[in-house]
Amino acid sequence: MKRNILEWVVLAVSALALAGVVGLLALESFQERRPPDPVAEVHLDEARDGSLGWIVPVTITNNGDVASEQLVIEGTATVDGEEETSEIDVDFLPAGTSVEGEFSFSAEPESVIGVRFLGQRLP
Repeated sequence: MKRNILEWVVLAVSALALAGVVGLLALESFQERRPPDPVAEVHLDEARDGSLGWIVPVTITNNGDVASEQLVIEGTATVDGEEETSEIDVDFLPAGTSVEGEFSFSAEPESVIGVRFLGQRLP
């Protein structure tokens, strides 16, 4: 059976597309992937007094190449002479993305707000 020109063009385009997909998959499999790297940025300039206490906005960014699940970030501060803690739980944070959250304290902190990473689940 003799093929016409359209069949040859479709065959060539299909072969190139398939080769491209295989090449991308091979390249992806050989690249080193950095684990999740969560970073929390506290926005003290945007802190405010709310009905339930002092609210401090936080931006949490995943600088790694892999998603993070069940991420827990803790904020600590001295309020009225006692140390208070506040936690932010993030269910899912894809690689290279950010999420906004808020720490909550009973009153305006007297000291710097300490931030620490408590843990995460790797997908």
